[in-house]
Amino acid sequence: MFAGRYLWWMLIAIAVFLFFTMCFDYVTWLSVVISGCTRVAGSCGPLILTMSGSMKPSGVYLAGGIILVVTFARIHYIGLNWLWALVAAVWFVASAPFPLLLASGWTGQLKPQAVLEALPVSFLFLVTFCIYICSAFEESGTKPFGAWRPVRLAAHLSAIYCALLALAETSAFATIPSRMLGEPGLTAVVAGLQPGLQDILTLGSNDRMLALIALGIFVGCIALSILQEHRDALHARFVQPIMLRGSRH
Repeated sequence: MFAGRYLWWMLIAIAVFLFFTMCFDYVTWLSVVISGCTRVAGSCGPLILTMSGSMKPSGVYLAGGIILVVTFARIHYIGLNWLWALVAAVWFVASAPFPLLLASGWTGQLKPQAVLEALPVSFLFLVTFCIYICSAFEESGTKPFGAWRPVRLAAHLSAIYCALLALAETSAFATIPSRMLGEPGLTAVVAGLQPGLQDILTLGSNDRMLALIALGIFVGCIALSILQEHRDALHARFVQPIMLRGSRH
């Protein structure tokens, strides 16, 4: 999936998400008015339950599914290791509740302080990664994260660190093994291992400072890879000696 199509599908997914989280309630209300079910007491319940209880969550899941599928396709197209698909999936699951929190902010009931407190670092990683892979690597012939091995290694390590931290902090991951293998006892085992893993990754502090440092390293690696990609153009633009008009080279 080339960059333009990836960007187009991502915008479609965002539009679908915004529609079902912010506008679909008005569609439900309009359907109730048009159907005339208000004339009979209790007859609007099944309609509202179907639209708000089934169709609205399905639309949100559809938007998330589009984001995951096109991101996986883009990762495969630009030749990144499939480990990045696993890391992106972990980031997505860990940060999934946050966009729903943002969607409720349009009513004016959400305070900026609550947004900052609920902001997961994995969401920032995911957004940064998705924006970066929108670059047209296929046109320039460059590799994602550049050709400098230290930069690529630092980007990989910071991304893996955030993914492991998301696994340790997100309780939803504890239920995945039991659902896949059909053994509920695994949920308690995984949930018991998560606090210990979190203590190891945060050095016992249980704060976000190390995660933010990892995010800074990740963003810095992306910036260095972009500079490397355009270094020839920058060299010709800024480092080229200034020649007087009419002088000989």
